[in-house]
Amino acid sequence: MTTAIEYAPPVERFAFDYGQTYDSYLITEADREYFWSSERRGVIGFSRRGYQVHAMGGLLTAEDHREELLREFLAFTSENRLTATFYNIPRADLQLFRQYGFQTSKLGEEPIVRLDRTCWQGSSYRWVRRQESYCSRQGVIAEEITPVAKDPVFRGKIVPELEDLNREHLANTLHGRELHFFQGKFKPLQLGRRRLFVARQGERIVAFVVCNPGLGGDFWAIETYRRRNDAPRGVVPFLMMKVMRQLKEEGVAYCSLSLIPFVRCWPPIDREGAILPSVCGFWWRWMNWLFNVRGIYHYKSRFRPHYREMFMATHPKITCRSLISTAILWRLFEFNPLQLTRQIRGSTARGQALSEPSQRPSRVIRDLRPVTITSSAAPK
Repeated sequence: MTTAIEYAPPVERFAFDYGQTYDSYLITEADREYFWSSERRGVIGFSRRGYQVHAMGGLLTAEDHREELLREFLAFTSENRLTATFYNIPRADLQLFRQYGFQTSKLGEEPIVRLDRTCWQGSSYRWVRRQESYCSRQGVIAEEITPVAKDPVFRGKIVPELEDLNREHLANTLHGRELHFFQGKFKPLQLGRRRLFVARQGERIVAFVVCNPGLGGDFWAIETYRRRNDAPRGVVPFLMMKVMRQLKEEGVAYCSLSLIPFVRCWPPIDREGAILPSVCGFWWRWMNWLFNVRGIYHYKSRFRPHYREMFMATHPKITCRSLISTAILWRLFEFNPLQLTRQIRGSTARGQALSEPSQRPSRVIRDLRPVTITSSAAPK
């Protein structure tokens, strides 16, 4: 009988080799549980809240074992009378989930830069090139840092500086911390195979970016980015561009900018219930003050990515109760009212006009091409 077990090192190898979304590597977070399939050929990472099971990262296994992994996981949740919800399911996987009785609904879109097709030339990339140019004139340089925990320089000098920068950045956000479950916690001494890039101005680190891996290294997702309050304008897009240029030189095919929640989710497109699309549509119009999804879209659209539709799949069906459980798990409503007031005043003063998404994206990507796995993913 397959069971949920505690964290084991092989989980990281499955996330690296078979992860296909930005959140796949998040199953290595310490607060996850794991379900292993027969012969431990596949794994699903999840968190529980009461009788609700929240799974992220998808089906981490070889293509020919995915259906068996899902079937056995569903048997596990049904036996224990649990409601199972998967997040960030690409359209290519919908048929499999629907085949096993999951109700699906669009959750948002994942912007992916096709590095093999992008050279950042032309007027549509003028904004990102301008950020690069300005930061370069300010003496900002970008570099990758190899996070070696035993290195005394990294542990004694770089880590404290990064942790201070991270605290400074989060202190100015509405929630004052990383949002639970859907975002990774920045732990520079426990990055695993994540990649760390920093922007320096002189000897001082003024911004950093953390990338999550997938598809055996042919896919990287910019999942965490932080900057100092007094960093030069445009330092984060400057650093993100440097990361993508380096990945392109390495022959990497895809760079994800991580999920944009709720974008183009209304009206329902799959005729499987209107609960989640209604919530997404309402949030997009009226709840931007709590989680700035429109600002996220505006910023990430500047990189001219391709867009991949992402879905939520719930067995047996999506209900108000399951959505409330998601919000509580996310800790979305635990925020600082004073910081909210400051943000509203600041946004009003700036009067920034945000980009509005078209009815359909001009660039679409439906699936990521398979990659040959050279490492052995089977745990020992």
